[in-house]
Amino acid sequence: MNISGNIKFSLFGYGYRNSQGEAVLQTRPERVADILSVYKYITSDAAKEAQDILRSMRETATKQERSDFKKLNFRFVTFRGIFFSRKASALNVLSPYIVVDIDGLHSTEEAHGLVRQLSADPYVETALAFVSPGGLGAKWVVEIPEWLQGENYKEQYLGLCRHVVLQYGYEPDWGCSDVCRACFLGHDDQCYVNQKYII
Repeated sequence: MNISGNIKFSLFGYGYRNSQGEAVLQTRPERVADILSVYKYITSDAAKEAQDILRSMRETATKQERSDFKKLNFRFVTFRGIFFSRKASALNVLSPYIVVDIDGLHSTEEAHGLVRQLSADPYVETALAFVSPGGLGAKWVVEIPEWLQGENYKEQYLGLCRHVVLQYGYEPDWGCSDVCRACFLGHDDQCYVNQKYII
C-alpha cells in the first residue's frame, strides 16, 4: 500500500436490491476519481433530481426509506483511497483525504453556512466541502493536517471531530471512522473546492 502523488480514490455506482429485496451498496468500484472530477459532478445537475426527491421525503418517509432511496439513487466515493472492493482489507492506494460528516442541522441554509466556515478553517486544509444530499448536513473533505499525520486513521478522524466541536461547536458523526466509509455525492452548486485543484 502506498500514497499516490496523483491523488485518486474509488468511485462507486448506484446501489441495487439484493435477492432479499434489501437496498445495498455496490462493493466493487466503477472507476477512480479525483477532487476536481467530484467537484464537477457535485456542481452539475447529475444528482439534482434524485436529491430533490430525497429532500421532499423528509416529512413523509421513514429513516429506513430515505436510507434505501439514497443507496439506490446516489453514487458515492471512498475518499481515503483506491479499493479493490469496499472493505478495509482491500485498500490498495492510500490518499491523504478524510471526510468528516456533520449531520442533524436545522436547515439547508445552516448547512451552507457551516460549509463556508469549514472551508476557511485556519488549521486544516480543505480539499472539498459541500452540503449533504439530504440537505441537513455538511461533508468536509480535508487533507490530513501535519498535527495528525503520526496517528492511525481512526485517531486522525476522531482528532478532526474534536477540532470541529472545539472550533465550531457542532457535533460531527463520531461513528464514521472506518477507512472505507461511503460518502454520497449529491448536488451543491455552492460546493467549495480548493483552488489548487482547478489549476
